[in-house]
Amino acid sequence: MTVSPCSRRDAGPGVRRTAPRVAALLGAAALATSPGFAQASTDSERRLGDHLSYALPLGALAVEMWRGDRAGAWQLTQSFVVTTGTTELLKRATNQTRPDGSNDKSFPSGHAARAFSAAAYVRQRHGFDAAWPLYVAATYVGHTRVQADRHRWRDVIGAAALAELSAHWLVEPFDGRLQVSAGPQSVQVQWRW
Repeated sequence: MTVSPCSRRDAGPGVRRTAPRVAALLGAAALATSPGFAQASTDSERRLGDHLSYALPLGALAVEMWRGDRAGAWQLTQSFVVTTGTTELLKRATNQTRPDGSNDKSFPSGHAARAFSAAAYVRQRHGFDAAWPLYVAATYVGHTRVQADRHRWRDVIGAAALAELSAHWLVEPFDGRLQVSAGPQSVQVQWRW
């Protein structure tokens, strides 16, 4: 076993709290400057919402992997699977007709569930300061689904509630003082105070 000082990647609690904030703010800035943000109900806006519904959880996962927070990445994955799985079960159980009448899988919104799973995870793990831009982006995803006449706001709110419950149940707040990592031939322990 080796005990090592914090590396640049693990530079301390300030950097650990800053990385998700920076990633979240960059995502919010990209969203706010995108062509579809201010327009109402266009195909490009709908496609942006489609892409964001996947980009938010994948981006959160990438940030956690970059930071070396494997426990957080695993908790995000579990919360995402529970949220989206429960969403699909509820869609089949409730049989709510979509506003456009295309099918009976309206409640809750799968797009919003994916997007809010990332926001809820970041809030539970790192706090609201890091998560608010993801909530803005997830709400925008819900907006695109409502504007496309695929969901009602109650479908979006239901998805957000599922994501919050899942994160509350499965995600632990990041402490960051004791870090243990294992490799093929070594174990590293880092302690910060």
